[in-house]
Amino acid sequence: MKIKHQRLPIIIFIFAFLLMSFSFLPVVWGFWAHKQIHRLAINRLENVMPASAFNFFRKHEKFLIEHAVDPDDRRRIDPTEGPQHYIDLDRFGKFPFPDLPVRWEDAKQKYGEDSLRANGLVPWRISNFTDSLTLAFQKKDLERILFFAANVGHYVADCNVPLHATENYDGQLTGQNGIHGRWESEYPERFMRHYEARPLPDSLLQYTSFKEIENITEESMKWARESFLLCSPVLKGDLAAQKGLSGDSLKKIVTGREGRKREIYSPFYYEHFKGEMNGMVESRFEISAERVAMIWFTAWVRAGKPDLSNL
Repeated sequence: MKIKHQRLPIIIFIFAFLLMSFSFLPVVWGFWAHKQIHRLAINRLENVMPASAFNFFRKHEKFLIEHAVDPDDRRRIDPTEGPQHYIDLDRFGKFPFPDLPVRWEDAKQKYGEDSLRANGLVPWRISNFTDSLTLAFQKKDLERILFFAANVGHYVADCNVPLHATENYDGQLTGQNGIHGRWESEYPERFMRHYEARPLPDSLLQYTSFKEIENITEESMKWARESFLLCSPVLKGDLAAQKGLSGDSLKKIVTGREGRKREIYSPFYYEHFKGEMNGMVESRFEISAERVAMIWFTAWVRAGKPDLSNL
């Protein structure tokens, strides 16, 4: 996606307006969580970049955090934006999905562009935006650096959400409607408001070795496959959390704006669900931040490690 340099401030203003105007619509990872993932990602760069480069990210921390949600704002008005946030891997066979080519041109030749778009594009979106961020670093184009850094971070975080890797993205195929929001919005909002990143357990360290990424699309597809493997535990955990609960002790129906009805699950459910998840949400949150930082770092290295101190 090519955006003219001079139009970026206008686009950012429009996104901010839409955020206020359409705040009642559902979002993914939650606005709070996406912003905190970027905050942690910036912190992670401190020990891997020279001071001049890290200070650039620190200087623009507020922008990168506030605009972490821009792609979700675009989804409200742009019908082509939604597929950029997920990939329904189970539409391409069985795990580990060997029939799905990693290269975009190979996948397009095999399945057709319309089919790929219908089933999600997030690994390729991450790759494309990383390339654009690399070019922005090379040109030392401040506005484009900030735009692509904020946006690619969002896609990386979404790629690491379990329900962004399956056709059953909201539990709609198993009678568990709303599990998407319960996992990635409600859970963090309830239990992680005072959250601070901790050292990851040994079982997760294999996923978080900080490095320059050699093949962005291949790595992103690996993240999506990881996410897919967690779909079943999420869905099973949701069912287990509902056992023994009924009526208002499980959920209630509320009527919102314009007569819209939605289900509000009880604190009892969320306490049970937290136990069933056993730290999964926090772990994916931390891994997302690590990988956002790796993408930013990779783009900067590929650009020749430019000095950003004079921007």
